[in-house]
Amino acid sequence: MTVSSDFTKKFDFSSLAMHWKLLVTGFVIVLGVGYLTAALNAALSVGLSADAIADHYGDKSLSREEHAMMEKQGFVEEEFSFDDLDEEASGGMAMDHDMAGMDHDMSGMDMGGGAMHEEMSADDSLPPQLLVQLAHIHLLGFSLILISIGALFCLTRLSGGAKSLLVSVLFLSFLGDMAGLNLTRFVSDSFAWMTMISGTLIGVCLAIMILVILWEMWGPRPAAA
Repeated sequence: MTVSSDFTKKFDFSSLAMHWKLLVTGFVIVLGVGYLTAALNAALSVGLSADAIADHYGDKSLSREEHAMMEKQGFVEEEFSFDDLDEEASGGMAMDHDMAGMDHDMSGMDMGGGAMHEEMSADDSLPPQLLVQLAHIHLLGFSLILISIGALFCLTRLSGGAKSLLVSVLFLSFLGDMAGLNLTRFVSDSFAWMTMISGTLIGVCLAIMILVILWEMWGPRPAAA
């Protein structure tokens, strides 16, 4: 029997002093609430469906054909006329000649800026630098979550196989979350499912680990052998 496994068998969360119990309990609760807050932020800023993830992180740059069309005839947008709005509001009353002339003048103002705006709206893909920054921040945080909650979970009374499975799934889910975003951006929108599934598995693993730790800490103590 190795030293580490012998220590694990002797360790019991229920035997911790009160100050240690409070510390560990506070940590796992704050960690759980923190992940729920992160999920809420993702829901509000991006969305929780695969389509929403693909729309936010996918490659929306123009194709070669679209670039050629823009070079040939410029950006073509849907026609808009104030006459249509005026007819709906006043039952078909025609707009006067001065307003029509103003509309014509405004349509020709700042043509260069308008074209640039339309081109930017046609390609609002996230630049690679922002994706690197996103991965950098998240992976550092993920590593700290993995080692902290993973170490506590490995001290529980569950079997070695169960602990190995959950730790492995959590580790792979952290990597899959970031990998899915990059694959969605640079390969195909269909990889958005990878991020959605990975994020769900992270939440499930954290919930199981936290509940097991809290149960062994505050639940009934095991019968003495």
